[in-house]
Amino acid sequence: MLTGGIVKRRGQMEMKPGHDERPARQRILDVAISRFSCQTFSEVSLRDIARDAQVDVAYVHRAFGSKVGLFRQALEAGFDFDAVFAEPVTREGVIRRLCEQMTARNPRTNGEAGPIDLVLRSCTNAETRDILRELSIARFHEPMIAKFGGEMTMRVMLAISLLFGTVTQRNALGIEPLASTPDEELRAAVYDAMMRLLA
Repeated sequence: MLTGGIVKRRGQMEMKPGHDERPARQRILDVAISRFSCQTFSEVSLRDIARDAQVDVAYVHRAFGSKVGLFRQALEAGFDFDAVFAEPVTREGVIRRLCEQMTARNPRTNGEAGPIDLVLRSCTNAETRDILRELSIARFHEPMIAKFGGEMTMRVMLAISLLFGTVTQRNALGIEPLASTPDEELRAAVYDAMMRLLA
């Protein structure tokens, strides 16, 4: 059935050619990342996500199960963990990739929300805090500790805290001079500081 430029099939609305032709699942994830980055978990509605992604809300439920399931997938999609730890890569390479991903752009200067905003907006909610902790440990902390060795656990945790603290102060809070430091310069400084901690 054709309604206002959208073809509806089996609970999913698909865009006509010439419109947003990304797959429906990707549209949902993109909208979810944006909404979870700008609103608290309790403020986000699956109905609003479905409307913005131009799909039926039933399709969102079928694809992701629940709002918690969608949040988990949005978090995974917002941070490209696999790209950071893809082998073969040296210890230095992991830190370089991590710094590149986390300092790739300053959302505050281009009006967008970034992955760190998703974390900050959600870390006070009990449901999402548990997911954040679980994913951080499984997809980030444990691979870092495996790469650098168990005896470096405390230093790895300090290096991660340095990176996340820097990105939070720069992108989420707009603290100067971090906010106005060019990406390359900030990346080099954070890389150097993390490598010193992990030496």
